[in-house]
Amino acid sequence: MRQPFSDVRTVMSADELIDLAFSRASKVEVKVAKRVPTIVKVKRKETARITSVKHVLVDRLMRTVEDMPMLGDLHPFYRELADVLVGVDRLKKSLGALKWAAEKIGEIADQCIWGMRGAKTITAAANIRREAYGRIASIIKQISGELDFLQEAREKLVELPSIDPEMATIVVAGYANVGKSTFVKAVSTAKPRVAAYPFTTKEVIVGHRDTVHGRCQIIDTPGLLDRPLSERNKMELQAITALKHLADAIVFMVDPSETCGYPLNSQVNLYREILGEFKDVPILKVLNKMDIASQSQVEEAKKGLSGDLFEAVSSQKKGTEEIFETALKLALA
Repeated sequence: MRQPFSDVRTVMSADELIDLAFSRASKVEVKVAKRVPTIVKVKRKETARITSVKHVLVDRLMRTVEDMPMLGDLHPFYRELADVLVGVDRLKKSLGALKWAAEKIGEIADQCIWGMRGAKTITAAANIRREAYGRIASIIKQISGELDFLQEAREKLVELPSIDPEMATIVVAGYANVGKSTFVKAVSTAKPRVAAYPFTTKEVIVGHRDTVHGRCQIIDTPGLLDRPLSERNKMELQAITALKHLADAIVFMVDPSETCGYPLNSQVNLYREILGEFKDVPILKVLNKMDIASQSQVEEAKKGLSGDLFEAVSSQKKGTEEIFETALKLALA
C-alpha cells in the first residue's frame, strides 16, 4: 500500500503559473481563411489567447486540488499525521482558495471573450485581452500565499511512510538502544524499510512479515515512545495520538542491564505512561539483552514490571519468535 499523499505533484508558485500561462498563450496560432477581414482574425487570435490562459491556469489549479486525497475519507492515522504536519483546516482553506481562483478565472475569461465580440478595432481587441490578462494575474497573485503553503505542505506529506492502517500492526516501544530495531529486523522476513517521519529528527523502521494469517507490519518508533510524555512537545503528543489508531499490539522492551544508557526506573516509568496512554491496546513486556544482564538486575526488573514477562536476546534472535507469535495473536484478536 502506498501512503495517500504519495502522488501529490509539485505545486507551482504564482509567478510560475502566470509565466507558464502567458508564455503558452503567446504561441497560440489561429488558422483563418485569407479572405476573412483583419479585425476578425485579430479578435479570433485574442480570444484564443484568453482561452489558452484560462485552460492552463484552471487545469493547473484544479490538478493541485484533485491531487490531494479527500481529507475526510483518510484513515484517522493519516488524517491526524496531516494535522500534525500542516494542519488539516489550513489545508482545506488553501484548497478552497484554489477552487475559488479557478472559478473566478473562468468567469473573467468568459466575460472578456464575450466582450471581444463587440470590439470594433484591433486596438480595442488588444485592450480587452490585456484587461483579461491583468485581472487573471491579479487573481493568481491573491492566492500566492496559498500556493506557497500547499507546496510546503506537499514536501512534508509526500515523505510520510507507507503504512497500511488496516494491516495487523505490532508497535515496538521502549527507550532508545534497548534493542527495538534489532527485534524488528529479527522477526521480519525481509530487510525492514527505513522511513523518516518529518515531525521527528529520528527514524521509523517498518518491517513486514507474511504469516499464515496474512501479512503484518512491525513498527519501531524511536523519537515517539522513548522518553516521558512530560518531555514532549505538542506535535509529538499529537503524533502519539495518531499512533493509537495504528497499534493492534505493543511490544515494550526493557534493558535490565542498563547498557542502553537509561536507568531501569526510568524505563519502568515509561512503561507505565504508555500503559495509561494506550489503554485499549494489549502490551507485551520484554526483558531484552538477557545475555549481559545480571541476575540481580533481572530480579529488579521483574519487581518493577509485575505480571507476565518475556525474555530475549534480540541480537541472537533468542526468544524473538515466541514474542512475535504472541504479539501477533494479540494483534489479530
